[in-house]
Amino acid sequence: MSDSVMEAAEKKVSVKEIKPDMVLARDVVTSGGTVLLAKNTMLNGGNYTKLLSSGVGYICVVTGSINEKNDNFTEKERQAASLEQQRRLVVERPEFIEFQHAVDDKVEEAKQYIRAISDGENIDLQQMFSITDDIMGTLRCKNDILTFIGFIKESDEHTFHHCVNVSLLSNLFGRWLAMPQNELVELTTAGMLHDIGKTKIPNEILNKSGKLTDEEFAVIKKHPVLGYRILQNQDIPETVKLAALMHHEKLDGSGYPMGVKDERIGKIAKIIAICDIYDAMTANRVYRGKICPFEVIKMFESKVYGELDTQYLLIFLNNIAYTYMGSWVKLTDDVEAEVVFINGSQLSRPIVRTLDERFIDLSVEKSVSIDSLI
Repeated sequence: MSDSVMEAAEKKVSVKEIKPDMVLARDVVTSGGTVLLAKNTMLNGGNYTKLLSSGVGYICVVTGSINEKNDNFTEKERQAASLEQQRRLVVERPEFIEFQHAVDDKVEEAKQYIRAISDGENIDLQQMFSITDDIMGTLRCKNDILTFIGFIKESDEHTFHHCVNVSLLSNLFGRWLAMPQNELVELTTAGMLHDIGKTKIPNEILNKSGKLTDEEFAVIKKHPVLGYRILQNQDIPETVKLAALMHHEKLDGSGYPMGVKDERIGKIAKIIAICDIYDAMTANRVYRGKICPFEVIKMFESKVYGELDTQYLLIFLNNIAYTYMGSWVKLTDDVEAEVVFINGSQLSRPIVRTLDERFIDLSVEKSVSIDSLI
């Protein structure tokens, strides 16, 4: 599998005929030259409404993302939901509740399967893929995962929830790239198994509520090698095994366990590294609350370039940012506002509209920022 993002075949589609989860093959640019949506963005209700109001008539989508079984956006989605519906808490939305139930069921299944593999049971890639695919099947718009995983109520066994989350994010990433099915299965399974080495880490270290000592962190850092050893004799693609080994490597050689650089790190490992960090940041932890996705974008923008693969990181950040078009957020001054425009050059600081119809360009107004999603 190539480590570069291949140019995919594309099709020109009328804006009125687009469907959820289609992926843009090109940037959508307004007549004034503004990039409205970036290439590789997956379409959902929020950015679809933006397209309708922009005057753009046609877009180019990746042919591999066209699912004829999907229904077109509904009339309600075309008109956008009422203000009350838009501001409804995520945890109260029927689609989230269904998603939460599916995750609860499948995390238990994943836990049993990962433990069995750790004890030597053979891996069935399709069986493992189905765990993630069944959860994905509950969602009309797949990009909702970016919002929903931050609100999932986790059990005490964080490791298995994290494996399911990273598998979901990896599957989503593969859809952005319009991967063929066999590669999507490979990537999704690698996401589920990336932390399997943690099954060999003592629970008193793995589930410690306080800060790890240097000695304890050194033990945790052994999990990529332990994971590779569990998987090395399995009849699965080598890329899945190397993802377990290399998901903490960095392009500049500062990662672990081997300190290898860009050209030595596989495509799947590079993608999983991004998904792994995103879930670690946005999920609730015993030592801190979850971090707002826009704060995660900011951290990626300012700290991680040079460590993670830039082309994959930009695809990830654009999809995060454009997923929240039309979402309601609370600013650091406690003002509630709707995200109405994404600043392409500063994704973490969009333009927002307050309840009293004030527009605030957060890329200009530096005294406030987005504190949390509503």
